Amino acid sequence: MKQIFILLTKYADYISTLVYYLGGRGYTHSSIALEEDPTRYYSFNYKGFAVETLEKHKKRGVRHSRLYQLQVSDEVYEKIRKQIQHFCENRDDYSYTKLGLFCCMLHLPLHWRQHYFCSQFVAELLTNSGALLLPKSPCCYLLNHFIQLMEHQPCLVHTALDVI
Repeated sequence: MKQIFILLTKYADYISTLVYYLGGRGYTHSSIALEEDPTRYYSFNYKGFAVETLEKHKKRGVRHSRLYQLQVSDEVYEKIRKQIQHFCENRDDYSYTKLGLFCCMLHLPLHWRQHYFCSQFVAELLTNSGALLLPKSPCCYLLNHFIQLMEHQPCLVHTALDVI
């Protein structure tokens, strides 16, 4: 068995503020890390596919965060690792989607190939790998949906609040 980490954070930029008010007044950014390097997180931001660190989050003013540690099989872990590797190797082919995020807020599923917002990216990795069975399409997940979803998973090892 291996571990993956889902990090939810709260930023204060204008897009994050909009997500905060329209998405349930909780967290505004999500990212995922692998056991082999739990300090390196992968996500999407307004610049596209991003590799992030806890230090970067601190520098951007993140004060509140929530970390979920999920135990997954070696097979699931390898699927997630390969998907992340693919995104890293092809990062120029992917873009952030404000339109997808806006449609998600309106409960309108819009999956536009090679365009992601952060929680959609994390949800898609979890779904495609079989780590979690999600009841909705990955393009329909906002950050605060993860809180309800994660806390009812049998593979949840622990929850740590305010890790940053």
